[in-house]
Amino acid sequence: MLTAETLYQRAKTLDAATLQEVGDFLEFLVNKKNLEFLQAQKRRYFPATSLETVEPPALGTRVLSLEEMDAVIELEASQSHDRD
Repeated sequence: MLTAETLYQRAKTLDAATLQEVGDFLEFLVNKKNLEFLQAQKRRYFPATSLETVEPPALGTRVLSLEEMDAVIELEASQSHDRD
């Protein structure tokens, strides 16, 4: 089992950056049990928002014949050609 004294002895040998990372990780472990506290901390920087629901457009399910498809293609092509 790892004791606080062993941790202290090992921590004395770490550089400042590594020690900061270990400290951050330990703080995370201590605070992760308190979910409400973590959420309150996050809400200080990122307030809760709600998203608007957007209704998807109603799509027709009509089956087109080959002649109708050809007519639509011709119409679209002529409109595209007129814009150029």
